[in-house]
Amino acid sequence: MARGYYTRAVIAAWDFRDGTLRKRWTFDSNTSGNGAAAGQGNHNLSVADVDGDGRQEIVYGAATIDDNGRLLWSTGNGHGDAMHLGDLDPARAGLEVFKVDEDGSKPSSWMADARTGQLLWQTAPNGDNGRGVSDDVWAGSPGAESWSSAVDGLLNTRGQNIGRKPSSANFLAWWDGDPVRELLDGTRIDKYGTGGDTRLLTGSGVASNNGTKSTPALSGDILGDWREEVVWRTADSTALRIYSTPTPTSLRLPTLMHDPQYRVAIAWQNTAYNQPPHPGFHLGDGMSTPPAPNIYLR
Repeated sequence: MARGYYTRAVIAAWDFRDGTLRKRWTFDSNTSGNGAAAGQGNHNLSVADVDGDGRQEIVYGAATIDDNGRLLWSTGNGHGDAMHLGDLDPARAGLEVFKVDEDGSKPSSWMADARTGQLLWQTAPNGDNGRGVSDDVWAGSPGAESWSSAVDGLLNTRGQNIGRKPSSANFLAWWDGDPVRELLDGTRIDKYGTGGDTRLLTGSGVASNNGTKSTPALSGDILGDWREEVVWRTADSTALRIYSTPTPTSLRLPTLMHDPQYRVAIAWQNTAYNQPPHPGFHLGDGMSTPPAPNIYLR
């Protein structure tokens, strides 16, 4: 449980055992030593094992809380409306976080080492940067490409402009048969191309949510073939429709729901300003074989 974006931030962790809730810890930015987390919350959060200790941290925006309820790091760049956390740069060890900033005096976007918060690159301040995306949407550059509303061009893993910015900066979905991810915005799915995007799907009789955010009710690997389904409400809000890709694939991967980071991302996806889920491994062009899911029956 959590509250607070712009000023005080409080996060509480609870265990649910044998039908009983027991508080594990509470983090409060008003507590001595935690002040660097004040005002660092996003309108979304992410959960992942950023330090490789087998336990998951809470990336709250520009600050991260360790699994023991202690502040792990804070960039001090403040609040933002969009964030992506995953193995965005497979050439580096560990995970990376990409975020956009609302404060016009701060970098408009940046990528950081998710374990330490060290900035890897940043873009110049340019007002309130409300939307930003990072993932591998183009096979012409290794790792994730990043882009945002307030920055020109498509940026590679080093923050260099490598081409045309996609037509949307919203959601993502693995839709066709290759490991490069597609663009999801409103009720349509497009494939990025250097000369223009190609429409793959336009949902009929359905609507997106959250006004100008134009987000789906849910997106994720629901059916288990590693490609992602999209859930939209009908235009009259009387039903939900699940859209699934019609495209076969030769790429064999375990269901993404067996990845701990991805599975918990389905749970946090609908917190505040929705964001798409990311697994804890790089899924993209030239990817390595992902680790086998550590799953067992009790």
